[in-house]
Amino acid sequence: MIKQIYLLLLFTFTQGFNALGQSKYDYNWIFGGSYNGEVHKGNVLDFNKNRRIDTLLLGLKMGANNAEISDREGNLLFYTNGCRVIDSTHQIMKGGDSISYGDAWEKFCHDEWGDGYPTFRNTIALPDPGNEQGYYLLHKRGEWDNNSVYLYMPEVYYSYINMEGNGGKGRVTERNKIIFSTSNLVQGYMTACKHSNGKDWWIIQMEKDTNIYFKILISNDTIKVDSQSIGPNFTLHSNPGQAVFSPDGSKYILYNPANECLIYDFDRETGELSNLHQVEVQDSGYFYGVAVSSNSRYLYLSADQDLFQIDLWQDDLQSTLTHIAHIDGFKDPYFRSYFNFSQLAPDCKIYIVSGTTNNHLHVINKPNEKGNACDFRQHSLFLPKRNKNFSIPNFPHFRTDEEQICDSTLTMIPRAFWISDKIDVSIYPNPVRDNMILRFSSPVTKEMTYTLYDIQGRQIQNGQLPMLKEEVNIDIGDRKAGLYMLQITGERGDILWGGKVVVE
Repeated sequence: MIKQIYLLLLFTFTQGFNALGQSKYDYNWIFGGSYNGEVHKGNVLDFNKNRRIDTLLLGLKMGANNAEISDREGNLLFYTNGCRVIDSTHQIMKGGDSISYGDAWEKFCHDEWGDGYPTFRNTIALPDPGNEQGYYLLHKRGEWDNNSVYLYMPEVYYSYINMEGNGGKGRVTERNKIIFSTSNLVQGYMTACKHSNGKDWWIIQMEKDTNIYFKILISNDTIKVDSQSIGPNFTLHSNPGQAVFSPDGSKYILYNPANECLIYDFDRETGELSNLHQVEVQDSGYFYGVAVSSNSRYLYLSADQDLFQIDLWQDDLQSTLTHIAHIDGFKDPYFRSYFNFSQLAPDCKIYIVSGTTNNHLHVINKPNEKGNACDFRQHSLFLPKRNKNFSIPNFPHFRTDEEQICDSTLTMIPRAFWISDKIDVSIYPNPVRDNMILRFSSPVTKEMTYTLYDIQGRQIQNGQLPMLKEEVNIDIGDRKAGLYMLQITGERGDILWGGKVVVE
């Protein structure tokens, strides 16, 4: 009877959301995976199937220039790492080779099993406002600047995909078409927002060494470009960063090491930026991320080693800057896990990727809540295949004018992948000198391992926890005085518990 009620509720939630006709262009998330000869096994996070995670052979390795799109019903159409367009059968789409062709392409894309175009968040896929079977892919071409390690980026391109081509698998009918050229664009920040008419798209890009914002408007059979000068200049150190529109389209926000956090009001009718607020944030890293909660109230800034929240509904934004978390030193599995690019998902949660190759995503489970009530959990979503540095999909908010921005009822996922049922553990005494006692609320009934890390994130001690014990004694008498992190993991490597240990 209970099972029947559960299934009925699940069916009701699913059918209720589908009945609203919500678009599902962002319901498939593809992450690059391990490399073995000529095999790329990656992860697909499928929100159509209650966030099920599948591993499969991808058409290429997905890196930091990760973009993909599904159709309105949530069926995967194509994805790209900035070098090639891959169709739903994981083959190179007809006409989909040599995207952003040039010097950088030759250096990093010539081998089809390479890491992808050497840029960060410079590509995005958008539905054509005038053709249900058409899609725009916006991307920037890079050339090497001999005076720096960054790419010189003089142009914004578009390529056009007609999904009626090649038997419904799609065909790139226009490739590398210049939208506009300028002296040099800031790397990254590719994002988009719906026009107030609910169909057309605004895209904003910035020029390096100026304060010029180029505003692209894609409408039915027309692409227009305008510009506006406002706010501080962008510099070399504005590379790379992330930009996002709030889900309701009222704010345009960007974040980088040089300019800090810039928050503008955005007019969806005219594309005008106004009312700049510049928020100073603790400098804790170099690769930054930004996302906004589904109710468009709370802004989250991923500052490499720290996570912050800002209340966008207040007048004095600087005063609302709240520290949420600092990295806990967890190695995943070899490199420390940082807070970098982020993305609001169809399930109303915000996912944050690390800038290192790893197996986990950080998750803000309740972004609409203030402060620590947002329920942020570090490295809490397990990806079976290791994810490439910075690889997380780049989506706009497709449902800005729809009844629901996202669907919080998408909560089902295999326990092997989602770490939500944390075990209850306490450490006694803490601070500790020689013997640390772990007290469990119930006897240990499954295989678990403990790992002790120092403040630099180095693994210094680990071991298997004995079964059927409520208390476990661990000898740490030879450890130097200081702060340590203790983690308990399951047999799959999923994190069940973590806490601080002070050694006297």
